[in-house]
Amino acid sequence: MFPSGASTGNNNRKSDKFRLTLNDYGDFGEVLQRNRSTVLFVHGWLQNKLQFAEGAKRLALAVTSRNYCVVDFESLATVELRLFINQVSLRIATFLAGFVQSLGAIDIPPEQVTLVGEGVTAHLVGQTGQLLAGQLGSIIGLDPLGPFYTVGPAMQSPRGTLDPTDARFVQVWYSSIGQLGSPMPLGHQNIYLNGGLHPQPACSCFSKAFGTTNLLTQLCSHYFVVEVFKATLDPSIDLLATKCHSYKHFLAGRCRIRPSTTRRVISNDGTEPGNFYLQTSLKPPYL
Repeated sequence: MFPSGASTGNNNRKSDKFRLTLNDYGDFGEVLQRNRSTVLFVHGWLQNKLQFAEGAKRLALAVTSRNYCVVDFESLATVELRLFINQVSLRIATFLAGFVQSLGAIDIPPEQVTLVGEGVTAHLVGQTGQLLAGQLGSIIGLDPLGPFYTVGPAMQSPRGTLDPTDARFVQVWYSSIGQLGSPMPLGHQNIYLNGGLHPQPACSCFSKAFGTTNLLTQLCSHYFVVEVFKATLDPSIDLLATKCHSYKHFLAGRCRIRPSTTRRVISNDGTEPGNFYLQTSLKPPYL
């Protein structure tokens, strides 16, 4: 079900620990609740399952009406970026699509599944949704990679790039537009942290020491969105953003915060389409 070297970890209300599920595991009913919304966290390139594990555990203990899984393909995530994009990404997406389809055996249709990915894997989960003909319930893409996808001379085909047709609802977060992140709005709902611009305020130490074009500074902005997202995996924290025509209008106070702009991550709330903006603090939980 998953390519060699990949596995999932599953957490449900019966335990506070993740259970390893290998690619040949047959009875998902033993580790997942039937007919429940299910979230698959897909870690990023050069990352591993620990990237989202703690947040997923916290959700599983607090919100017991859903299944939470982390997808681990660490041995495949360490290849050169171009190779990962051109060969490995679609391979993982294909197996993920098969896994989602297999959940139908325990009454979990694609419409009840959410996929979360960051950077390159934001596009990977989009490819998974495309293979499933857009029937996924939702996708959350965290600062989808711009180079190779929406900018640069070696862009992928449009179907390799995350877009709103990949799921019934696509939410995209932005934090490094103009550098590593995509400058194009790719979701039904687009959330811009500090305008989505590089460098992020929390990365000022890197920009002062190395300059804004340094890779460390770029990576800081790129991964900042992941840190903010993980903070919102605490069920007691709401993400409050403002729907606005532009970041300029948002800064000028021309767009009023309304209750409908509150978004609780990994839920059915706050699915209003449009562009949303928020300013973050410099320390956890950032919001």
